[in-house]
Amino acid sequence: MSLVNPEEKVVKAKHLIALMKYWWKFLYAKKVLIIAITFLGAVVGFTFGWFQKPNYKAELTFAPEDAGQLGGYLGIAAQFGIDLGMGGGNVFEGENITELFKSSTLISNTLYSEATIGGKNQTLIAYKIASKYKKNKPVLDSLQLHQVNFNQSLQNKALGIRFADSLVKAIIKETSKSLDVNKVDKKLNIIKVSFTDKDEVFAKLFVDLLAQNAIKYYTGYKSKKARDNVEILQHQADSVKRMLFGGIGDVASMNDLNVNPTKQTARVSTQKRTIDVQVNGAIYTEILKNLELAKIALRKETPFIQIIDRPYYPLERSRIGRLLGAILGTFIFGFGIVFFLVIKKSFKEE
Repeated sequence: MSLVNPEEKVVKAKHLIALMKYWWKFLYAKKVLIIAITFLGAVVGFTFGWFQKPNYKAELTFAPEDAGQLGGYLGIAAQFGIDLGMGGGNVFEGENITELFKSSTLISNTLYSEATIGGKNQTLIAYKIASKYKKNKPVLDSLQLHQVNFNQSLQNKALGIRFADSLVKAIIKETSKSLDVNKVDKKLNIIKVSFTDKDEVFAKLFVDLLAQNAIKYYTGYKSKKARDNVEILQHQADSVKRMLFGGIGDVASMNDLNVNPTKQTARVSTQKRTIDVQVNGAIYTEILKNLELAKIALRKETPFIQIIDRPYYPLERSRIGRLLGAILGTFIFGFGIVFFLVIKKSFKEE
């Protein structure tokens, strides 16, 4: 059972209707101002859509290497007691790989990567800053004053130029916000890298170089143990090979000296060296087997990324457009002036 009196409901409804009529009359009295501001919003939105620079989107899709495909090789290596350094997880498993692409280190390395732009070999950061601040005289004067060269990343750090560091950090932060790395589908092991920028050339080059740097970074990280194993086994193989060949030479020399077959004691040294040669030969054979297995595992480590699609010109472009800009301007300015008038009137009546 409702506790509200029916008469109270009627009173409240009448009050609400009266209130709506009051505000309608008030706004209607201000119709000229509202229409003028709304029209101004449409003009502003139309103008903004007309002169707005389009955003270009560069997209790259890749599939991380499946570590499971090395199982056969790891099984063979395990039979010989060889640890190829493939056990356990690593930074590139699961969702971590998406964060790798967004890391400041990788973005910074990519921005300082060189590329040929407009027939000139320069770093991406140098090109970006030159185009972004080409009309900003204070920034250009400061760069010239400090003789900042963004084509040499170590130079600015060595000189301790805070202005240059701040500028680079701002570009890295801005670039990071425009970068999106996600799986195409949760069920698929395909990842899409999307980057949006107002400069079509910069957008494409950044995505291409970002993928290259990620592959290089991964190769140095994940294959470190396998590469160390190859180097150790190669060093052992070279050492045993030298001992083996040296022993063969010693046996031949001793045989040349043992001209009297009735002297058995003279043959003891020859027999010892012969045994050493046989042992070293067996060891050398096993090391070579292990070395080849380690090399196979190392080759299977690279590359970790299989590029599926790369960005190509012309890139996908997007902009608000004149019609949408006019509609948005009309709505924002129209709603804004109505809200302003209502708030102003409410404060006056208090």
